[in-house]
Amino acid sequence: MLKEEKENQRNMVIMLVLILAIFMVPRFFMEKKTETVNVPLTTTEEVVAVSEPVQAEAEKTEAIIQPAVGVQLPIENSFVSGALTSDGTRISALNLTQYRETTEADSPAVSLLTKDFYTSLNWEGASLPDTTRAPQVSGTVLSPETPIVLTWENEAAKIERTISLDNAYLMTFTDKVINKSTAPLKASLVGRVVRNTETVPDSRSTVHEGFLGLFDSKEKESRYMEITAEKSFVIENKGGWIGQTDKYWQAIFVPDQSAVSQMRFERDGEFYQSSFKTDADIAAGASLTRTTKLFAGAKELKLINSYEEEGIPRFDLSIDFGWYYFLTKPFLYFLGWLYNLIGNMGIVILVFATLIRLAMLPIATKSYESMAKMKKVQPKMEALKERFKDNKQQLQIEMMNLYKREKVTPASGCLPMLIQIPVFFALYKVLSVSILMRQAPFFGWITDLSQPDPSSVFTAFGYLPWPIPSFLNIGVWPLIMGLTMVIQQRLSPSAATNKDQKLMMNMMPIIFTFMLGNFASGLVIYWTWSNILSIAQQKYIMKKVGA
Repeated sequence: MLKEEKENQRNMVIMLVLILAIFMVPRFFMEKKTETVNVPLTTTEEVVAVSEPVQAEAEKTEAIIQPAVGVQLPIENSFVSGALTSDGTRISALNLTQYRETTEADSPAVSLLTKDFYTSLNWEGASLPDTTRAPQVSGTVLSPETPIVLTWENEAAKIERTISLDNAYLMTFTDKVINKSTAPLKASLVGRVVRNTETVPDSRSTVHEGFLGLFDSKEKESRYMEITAEKSFVIENKGGWIGQTDKYWQAIFVPDQSAVSQMRFERDGEFYQSSFKTDADIAAGASLTRTTKLFAGAKELKLINSYEEEGIPRFDLSIDFGWYYFLTKPFLYFLGWLYNLIGNMGIVILVFATLIRLAMLPIATKSYESMAKMKKVQPKMEALKERFKDNKQQLQIEMMNLYKREKVTPASGCLPMLIQIPVFFALYKVLSVSILMRQAPFFGWITDLSQPDPSSVFTAFGYLPWPIPSFLNIGVWPLIMGLTMVIQQRLSPSAATNKDQKLMMNMMPIIFTFMLGNFASGLVIYWTWSNILSIAQQKYIMKKVGA
């Protein structure tokens, strides 16, 4: 009996680990795996060429340049407002006018690019004019109707830059470099996305935030903490794109797709930098044209997909779809379509959960029918366990005979659930990454579906403002979700074989209530409503089979 008790305890631990993994893996581990810095991407075929590992003493593209203070050229369309520095190379002010910092009525627009998070695009070369100096400027405002033309010139060369802005978040820099001398000219175009280390987001986010790039059609991402002064990532690549991303916003440079560039993720002092450097040799009397694009804005799927048609390859990969890309992207599209139709993201989540439940109806029905039959034979199983408690081998034989007589297949209830796991992970990712969730209200006290339920039972819903640990901030929706889990547990046949296991199983709804209490309220609402639909379906099937 002692040996059996130990085996039961071991099985209980394994079961709990597996159940916890189903919920915690998507939050901490079920993300696209971040590449190890200082090494090629997975295989040598995935890149055009890879440099040697970069150490602290290795040559860098150039020391990071602080934003210049001077005359600003306004940037304006219906999506953004900001300013281009007077030398035409640096953007250190850009606001996203479609989004607000908070849900307050007087909240300012989201400030994406600032003096602590900015972009720059410069030409470098011994004979080139200094593009950090003020150029000749044609135009006063950068807008979709009015591009700006900048000109730098010296005795050896002339640089003409035309900057245009579309109706959303994309700027295009078309540079023409003319060699006026009688000798070949070496020129390098360097684009940088620079961020102060003090402004980086929380690295514990389930959505990737940090360095991001596309190299030879393979996405590469590194969290900020993985790049240090001693460890940088460097790669030679034709085309692609590179930059830095937050959960909902990003700044991405797209170099000329016909040229090979050296691309880097690196840290220099108090700054993180994503950069590309494209070298060129221009013959005497010849000219060279390079087209560079800059996306600085919100990660709206439909818009980002449209930019692929404008020459930005695989740009949808800048959105963190997770492992189940083939499910997550269609789900995200469908959510957007429902939102345009309904207008309330909370209702969209309820409708979406209902449609998913209907789509999974055949699989879920098979699972619930199996569980209902297991529930029906549960008393007979308990009787056998009591009768043969001292003869484990005979107990197994008798239980197999019982399954045959009652036409019950225990494993048939598990397989359909396993099929649904990828769907759950994909839905979790969709609700985590979708910008539609940001500041989206539901009803009552839920004013932002991307944030945890703000009501807290341990503070009497705000009437007792005493300090409590964050894990105790359990709101109404997590409590309802926990209740639905209890009901589901009561409807399902128990897998526990002793009192300790039964106690632990009874504790699981409480554990998950606290664990999911700090998740986005939209995800908790989805999970709660999905549980309610499951309970209704399960009770119907149990009544049908007489369990």
